[in-house]
Amino acid sequence: MVTAVLSGAVAGAGMGYVLQRGQLCFHSMFASALARRMLLLRGWLLGVAVAAVGLSVLYLTPWSRGLNTGLPFRPVSDIAGGLVIGAGMVVASSCASGLFYKLGSGMIGAIAGLAGWVAGELAARHIRLPGPTVLPGGQAATFAGVLGVPRLALSVGFLALVAVTLWRWRPAERPAHLWQWDAPRLGVALGAVTIAGWVLAKAGGSRFGPSTVGASASVAAGSPDWWLIAFLAAIVAGAALAARTAGGWWLRGEPPVRYGQLAAGGFLLGAGGWIAGGCNLGHGLSGAAQLNVSSWVVVASMAAGVGLSAALARAARGMLAAGRPATTSS
Repeated sequence: MVTAVLSGAVAGAGMGYVLQRGQLCFHSMFASALARRMLLLRGWLLGVAVAAVGLSVLYLTPWSRGLNTGLPFRPVSDIAGGLVIGAGMVVASSCASGLFYKLGSGMIGAIAGLAGWVAGELAARHIRLPGPTVLPGGQAATFAGVLGVPRLALSVGFLALVAVTLWRWRPAERPAHLWQWDAPRLGVALGAVTIAGWVLAKAGGSRFGPSTVGASASVAAGSPDWWLIAFLAAIVAGAALAARTAGGWWLRGEPPVRYGQLAAGGFLLGAGGWIAGGCNLGHGLSGAAQLNVSSWVVVASMAAGVGLSAALARAARGMLAAGRPATTSS
């Protein structure tokens, strides 16, 4: 248990530091990309590509024995869960890992979001959506397995493609804060802490790297996943260190309505993550770096959920505004 807690804490602190310095909230990433601001998307994509090469090398070593090599592809659960996560992001204006690192930077309202996230996972842990398992997991569930090519060769090609594309496509977009990392720095750091997270997961006896799904359910089941619990708690600590030393620390509350939104959005994030078998970290970082078919489908579903939910919210606001009586002055 001690090794699990220590290794999880180191992995989480590193992840929290990087998320805070890069301001990488997946809701912000998707929402800004829809508005054609690509800094976070470019940083995430580079981070996934770097991590994909690192994981591919790790899988060639004896150290990887016992680690998960690929998540199963269940289209119904993956798409439905991803859409629910996307909706939760819009309601909470945050992703699950965003709630942790924002708490570390002083956002007190994140506690309401995390309480909802716990409740959502616990409420959904007995849900099993119908539908086939198209790919059963392991190497065969990755794009490398589907295409019949070595994982390392595919990941190196993917990194080369991403690097060339980002080098040629360099929009004149600056970070919102002086202390915020740009896309290349965020991408390299994100890839590094993801790889380190997997190595430390192995050291702590865990089969999977950075994620959020399963911590609450493991406690409820009476067999706490100490590596994952320590990882999540340390994200807060790592983000606090980054915010206090580099910038971004701001102790703040929220308007009353935001606490309800954070709790409701957190509930959807927790439930959607359980249904999809992974969250914005589990699928959107670790799973995407594994080159899982399921993870990339879930990421696309998250993005669709953000876009659809934001459009519905705008339409609802428009209808409410149209229904208000006009005010006149005398």
